[in-house]
Amino acid sequence: MKSIQEVSTEYTPRVHQALLHKALKRFNVLICHRRFGKTIFSVNEMLDQGLRNEQKNPQYAYLAPTFGAAKRIVWDILKDAVKNIPVIETNEAELRVDISRPAKKDRVRFQLLGAENPDSLRGIYLDGVILDEFAVMNPEVWTHVIRPALVDRCGWAIFISTPNGQNHFYDIYQYAKENPSEWFNIIYKASETGIVPKSELEAALHLMGENVYNQEFECSFSAALVGAYYGKELEKMEAGNRICKVPYDTAVGVYTGWDLGISDTTCIWFVQLVGKALHVIDYIESSGAGLDYYVKEIKERNYNYEEHLLPHDAAARDLSTGKTRMQTLQALGLKHVRVVPKLSIEDGINAVRLILPRMWMDKDKCKRGISALKNYQRKWDEKNKIFQARPLHDWSSHGSDAMRYLAVGLDENRPTKNELLNLKRTADMDYNIFGG
Repeated sequence: MKSIQEVSTEYTPRVHQALLHKALKRFNVLICHRRFGKTIFSVNEMLDQGLRNEQKNPQYAYLAPTFGAAKRIVWDILKDAVKNIPVIETNEAELRVDISRPAKKDRVRFQLLGAENPDSLRGIYLDGVILDEFAVMNPEVWTHVIRPALVDRCGWAIFISTPNGQNHFYDIYQYAKENPSEWFNIIYKASETGIVPKSELEAALHLMGENVYNQEFECSFSAALVGAYYGKELEKMEAGNRICKVPYDTAVGVYTGWDLGISDTTCIWFVQLVGKALHVIDYIESSGAGLDYYVKEIKERNYNYEEHLLPHDAAARDLSTGKTRMQTLQALGLKHVRVVPKLSIEDGINAVRLILPRMWMDKDKCKRGISALKNYQRKWDEKNKIFQARPLHDWSSHGSDAMRYLAVGLDENRPTKNELLNLKRTADMDYNIFGG
């Protein structure tokens, strides 16, 4: 008979937390208001699952938007929770706790990670993961990295966050509702739980304003994303059913607008000028790939290309090759390439705002890009409590930058490629060069 050792993390769950511990399934989307106690709930759920796991060398991760946030918010809570557990090894630099199991000759590992660089997380296996504040993470951290890491161990996941507009967190919440066999979902609003005193909620509403309050305390997905650059324009597009199925018109040329990453993400928009309307028919986004990959993707789409619009830095020479990225693309067989004028970010944002009212976007092919535009926002200055003039640089910046370059580069008065090919080869002249 196996001997069972009981340990205490000195955690007494609140009523709502206790109900959650019992209700969880393999995949879970928990939308919890501020001060609900989601961090301590998540840490204790992870520890309980890990210490009961009979598999060899179980491994768990608590994933925050950044490594710094993980250290600042979760690390002390994790260390305090394991203080009564014998035979532990704590690694402060890597935010890792290993609990030895001498009888099984293995260990249980709990690690805090940051989601700011998804590629750095590749290759790990996980028995369980907490994705904290998933609404402000790059969604690829789940689809491209964490979900595959759960496969061989049949691991579980908990997404826990407040909303941040109708972005990828909203999408995964909707997916959870549509797949109740494996997915659990719930929303806890501050007005319903009673955890935060009513007087504090009233003070928060007065200080924060209705939009921020509804997002953070009432868990509203429909509250306007504060600081978003294109929120109103995109709301009007949705209200006018201009985010829909947009077919490719074979009789009209396609322009592409690029944001070129070196070690970062590269994004490409595909748009057709149909009269005064702009039909956005496709979108590419990837990271860690060479320029040959994007040229291959473009050629495989077999569109009738008019022009490829590159950011101004594509004309800068690479010190290792001596070539510009524009030259590299041309050498790979990409024709009709043009570098757009260099404008300030503010002017570029205004250029996007001018063309959005005339845009129709394909809701499926451009889903990732649309999400980037929705989440492109001003950087918040926590010290001075104001929005800064420059944008927040996060996962949404790349697709939004590509749209900026597209907007700046589109010159609707330029003759199209087809118009140039059909130009008359003779000229009418009244002047007689021979005189008379």
